[in-house]
Amino acid sequence: MENQALISVIIPVYNVEEYLRECVDSVINQTYKNTEIILVDDGSTDSSGKICDEYVEKDERISAIHQKNGGLSAARNTGLANAVGKYIYFLDSDDYIAPNALESLYGIAEKEGSEVVFFDAVSFADTPDFTVKQNYVRKNAYKTDTGYNIFKALTRNNDFHSAVPLLFIDRAFLLNSDLKFIPGILHEDMVFTYQALCGALRVSQCREALYYRRYRKDSIMTSKKTKKHFLSCVTVCRLNADFTEKTLSGDADAAYEYIARCSFNVFNVYEKLSNTDKKSCKTKLRDFKEFVLQNSAFGSTALKMRCYGKAFWFIYKVFEKTVGRLMKGKK
Repeated sequence: MENQALISVIIPVYNVEEYLRECVDSVINQTYKNTEIILVDDGSTDSSGKICDEYVEKDERISAIHQKNGGLSAARNTGLANAVGKYIYFLDSDDYIAPNALESLYGIAEKEGSEVVFFDAVSFADTPDFTVKQNYVRKNAYKTDTGYNIFKALTRNNDFHSAVPLLFIDRAFLLNSDLKFIPGILHEDMVFTYQALCGALRVSQCREALYYRRYRKDSIMTSKKTKKHFLSCVTVCRLNADFTEKTLSGDADAAYEYIARCSFNVFNVYEKLSNTDKKSCKTKLRDFKEFVLQNSAFGSTALKMRCYGKAFWFIYKVFEKTVGRLMKGKK
């Protein structure tokens, strides 16, 4: 136990007074004790900042940083800049982890020499009247491999999840990759997780559901779609396309398939905007369509038809469905 490496647990905090204690307690009570717990109070207006300071007095492993509100990405980056552990773990402040989480993840990372270890989560609703639709338990097992090979397998099996709290990461890998979170956007996990996996030389799986993910009505995940959601989705696609072009060579089909799915998300979010937001984002949507077409729709005929307009998209879907029925009838 004396030779255990230090693990830095970074917890961004913003107006979560109702859940913060449960979150921090889950780290304090880990079976793995050699941790530093960095609470980044991102300009909370409730009692969250005060709770952070109370924990600093209770446990010498805990430190609190108070900063002006800059969003989740900025808070995570602040925590990362102050972390000194061998491994980094980002925990959302309205969720919590199983008592053996860090011990299990550390054991795999050390045994496999992994730069990233990914694992599963249990999703639960904050209130009985709220339905949880997202499942974070992977159906398949994956042997340690290069990050891109793991990414290909995950996407092929529909097992890929972009949630950063489901990653246990070597800090030296993050520093050498200069991998940080993009400030000012939503859906930042879709950039970070994709680039972390595809950039890692060794990635391993922990087949345990060690994370407890809370769904609540006022969270970012469940809130009404706005102009910021749309613009963030556009940014995600552009950043991932740029990363893919610069980093991956040869077999990049799985990467482009993922970017194509992210691109479809841009259109889906746009359709959910208010009429006012749609009008203000119309030019950005046109520019995005041009960007997609300039990149050959990332190999997706369906995405290309979606860029050409709703009429082409409708015709394509009808054609696809008809061909599917004919092929099914021949079997």
